[in-house]
Amino acid sequence: MTDELIRKAKDAGAAAENFRREMLAASDRRAEAVFALWAEGMPVRKIAEVIGVSPSVSQRLLEKARESRPRLPRREERVSYELHLAVAQKVREDPQPVLSKARTNLQRMASRTRGAHAHGWVAEWNTLVNGGDINRLVESMLGTDERGIDLRQMTPFAGVLSQEERLVAIHKAARAA
Repeated sequence: MTDELIRKAKDAGAAAENFRREMLAASDRRAEAVFALWAEGMPVRKIAEVIGVSPSVSQRLLEKARESRPRLPRREERVSYELHLAVAQKVREDPQPVLSKARTNLQRMASRTRGAHAHGWVAEWNTLVNGGDINRLVESMLGTDERGIDLRQMTPFAGVLSQEERLVAIHKAARAA
């Protein structure tokens, strides 16, 4: 009987932890959606109205999303970061189409790249894309150190985002500053 109760307690604890993670992820997605609406020009009060929350909740969600961004000094670094943040969301949701596109792009990049430095970035992307560790890939693509910034300048993710998704990311970069 005791063993069964211990198992039930452990199972319930694991379920609670999974639920907590899902709730945090949902909260992050909601904050990102509010930020996207605001970046597209919708006022905070209108956002609150359309999503059914108070303006203060809408403002807090907006601040949460803005504060989650690194402080990147140059506009092109912010744009590249936002584009890769959108790609990271897609790769977490459904990795295979994103990775397939990246592999195709990497093959093309490898055949056209000149110079040892550029070949090094292609090789690093190859390792990340084909390594099977989505968390490591996402962590590397969103790195705020010099390596992460450089990696994003030679990205294999061209064609992963729709034109609308690209525009939203660019607007977010402008408004994140």
